[in-house]
Amino acid sequence: MHRRQRTLHKELRDAETALADEPSEADFARLVDIQKQLANAEGTEALIEGFGSSSGRQMRVL
Repeated sequence: MHRRQRTLHKELRDAETALADEPSEADFARLVDIQKQLANAEGTEALIEGFGSSSGRQMRVL
């Protein structure tokens, strides 16, 4: 999962650069798609039981 997020962040930077250099509909669509994938990946982390527990942080109970 960590590797996937690193790859997505790199792709996001590349897509932002491509969009800034020469804006196009395809580049914008790619940028939006990558942002959605990142949001989904971050949401998945929150759903994984015990995610972050190895950091030693106390969990808050709502």
